[in-house]
Amino acid sequence: MGVRCAQGVEGMEPMPNDLQREIEDLLDKLDEFIPEEKAPSRLHRLRSALTSGLRAWLAGIVSRITLGHLMVVSLLLIFLAFVMRSSAIVRYALIAGLALLLLTVAISFFTSKRPKQEKRWRGQVVDLSQPGLATKLQGWLRKRRGSRRR
Repeated sequence: MGVRCAQGVEGMEPMPNDLQREIEDLLDKLDEFIPEEKAPSRLHRLRSALTSGLRAWLAGIVSRITLGHLMVVSLLLIFLAFVMRSSAIVRYALIAGLALLLLTVAISFFTSKRPKQEKRWRGQVVDLSQPGLATKLQGWLRKRRGSRRR
């Protein structure tokens, strides 16, 4: 921390021991001094610690919720709304259940799906796809039209 006494400095007389000791004690205390935290900054630090902990806890819970969970909750809300028809809150439960059900169905349709892995058997790619219902129906209608024309 540098020179703490005036001994050896040109133009100054050496300090008496008591005065020198007292100055060194004050300087040591100043080195160890940590200013007290003001109440608003303590509250801000405490509040930010609590909110960050709450956010982490909620993120952990929300990250485990799946679309299946949301669909079950929405169906339960709708079912309970039909069972308990009398109160006004039930109408809001029904609306919330229907909205949640529609939202989960929409999300499940519009989220990206994993790419399909090709099926293999003995090292060869196997095509197990079958024509869809629309293709089968079109083929059936073509056959019927062809047989009528004859």
